[in-house]
Parts: sequence; structure tokens; C-alpha cells
Amino acid sequence: MPDMATTQGRTSINCVFQEPDRIELIEEQVPKPGRGQILCAAKKSLISTGTELACLKGRFDEGTVWSSWVRYPFYPGYSMAAEVLETGIGVEGIKPGDRVICPAGHRQYFLADYKEAAIIPDSIRDEEAVFTQIAKVALLGILRAEPAFGERVGVVGLGLIGQLVIQYLNSSGARQIIAIAPESSRLNQAHRSGATDLLNLTVAEAFGGVEQLTDGKMLDTIYDVTGSYAVLPYCTQLTRELGKVILLGDSTEPSKQTIGPKVVFNSVSILGIHGRMMEGFKGWTEEDMNMFIFESIRRGKLDVASLITEEASPLEAVSVYSRLSGSKPDLLGVLFDWTQL
Repeated sequence: MPDMATTQGRTSINCVFQEPDRIELIEEQVPKPGRGQILCAAKKSLISTGTELACLKGRFDEGTVWSSWVRYPFYPGYSMAAEVLETGIGVEGIKPGDRVICPAGHRQYFLADYKEAAIIPDSIRDEEAVFTQIAKVALLGILRAEPAFGERVGVVGLGLIGQLVIQYLNSSGARQIIAIAPESSRLNQAHRSGATDLLNLTVAEAFGGVEQLTDGKMLDTIYDVTGSYAVLPYCTQLTRELGKVILLGDSTEPSKQTIGPKVVFNSVSILGIHGRMMEGFKGWTEEDMNMFIFESIRRGKLDVASLITEEASPLEAVSVYSRLSGSKPDLLGVLFDWTQL
């Protein structure tokens, strides 16, 4: 990557959503790091497809977190692996040359709060480390559900987080993990992730299949990782009495969301969880989660490399987002490789 340092800072190529459905790559100055900040050069960044496409579309109910969070111009992305170039006053435990993960957007150079960064172990590659942020979201979903040995579990929404949920469940002692999706490519990956049964159906069509696969017992827990308002009322019908629905996707239009006809009658619990709960939830700290995920990757317990379907230059961002918006189910883990600039 060329050295473009100036006395004021560096010039960075950044991906920006200027308004709904309009993406631009713009050059901006990056100042020198201030107190507690680190200046970083991007290596790899992961597109969080569901979140970022929702931000790009820009259609949100008033009063939602989406409507207050997304303000244009909007800088997408929160899963970054980078190299530290320079540190500001007061930075401890991080030095130039370290590889770090941090919740930064898709930017060539950027400043970050050093307390939000974690050093990547030598045994973990950049393209693996970049999955840490979404792996923590999936881990929160498992912690929220408090799975027990021998449970029958369903997963709807087989994107990156759904696939990671299946991998965690495969290590949790679940007797049955039923992946539900109308796309065969996502189901094939779910099988590789550890799903025991595959239903090539929409969730609206899945009741009979789940009933047959569970011998009429239905599911102890089902994860809705879609973020679609239309999915919840079907998920609540796939659980047993006193079953649980874990919402790992936040609908942008909750005014259209219903819970289903028998939630109270069947005493079904609907439990939400958001990524902002990483610090202190169930006694975990974010540092604990980072170390757990790094160790899981190192030991082969968490396979993120198999989820990578494409690495592209950031200069292709407009084309990449266009293809992702086109509902291509074969695209899962799409990374920007900043070393191509």
C-alpha cells in the first residue's frame, strides 16, 4: 500500500453511502492520532450483508434504532482487520506493527479508540480474524438461549451469523439442528457447519417438515437470524410448549411484525439479543469473547474460512453491493482486500 502520509495525516479511500441506494468511494484526510487513538491501515474488512444492505436501502420505521443510527452520508462496516501504523498519547498494550481487529468501517486508513481494538494472534490470519465481530453476535445468541444438552433446535436465516450459530450449536450438545431455507447453496453450507437436518423450504412452509423430523415434538429453540418482519409469526409456531425463539436479527419495520397465533397459549418465550450486549452479558467481557473466538478458530472448533465466498478490491464496492442486493444466495462471506489498493 503506498505511503501517503502528510503533515496533516493521510489520504484515505473510504466507502460511503451518500443516500439510500447510492454508494461512492471518496478520498478524505485522516488526521494524526490523538490521545487514546491508533492510526491503522486496513488489511481486510468483512461486509455484514444484512445490516449493511438495510442501511443502504434506508427504509426504517420511525422510532427504531435504525432510524436514529443511519444518517447519510453513512459509513458502513464494523468488521475490520488492520495494521497499526501510529499510536497517540496514552495508548497502552498496542504498538505500531501490531495486527488488530476493531469495529471500523470500510476505510483504507482510519483512527480508532485503542480500547476498542484487540491484537490478532500470530496463529490467526487476517481473513479469519475479520469474522470476530459477527462471531461475537452469534455467541451472544447462544448465551441468550442457554441451550441444554439434547435439545432440538432450528435456525432460520442462513447467512454468516446463522452459519456461525449452527457451528456453536454443533458444539453445545444439541441432538438435532434443523436448518430451514429455500436456497440449496445455503443449506449445503449449513450441513458443513453442522446441521443434522435440512429443510429446503421457506419458514412459512416448514411446519409439516419440522413436525415430521421431530416426531411431533417440535423445537425446543429456534433462532430467527433474518431481520425480516415476516418470519417471526412462523417461528413461534415451530416451537414446543414453553419453547424459545431467539431474535438475532432486528427488523427495520417492526410495525409490520406479528408474533403468531399461539404464543400465549403455548407459553412461548421470545428473546432478543443485540451486539451491544458484548460487555458483561452472562459474565462475559468482550475481551473474553475475542480470546474464546481466536482460540476456537485456532483449534478448528470454529471454521470461518469456509464461509468466505469472495474477496474483492474496495474499488469494486459499487458492483459488490449491487450483486449482494440482487439476492444471490451463493454469496456469504464477502471481504474487501485493502492490500489490493
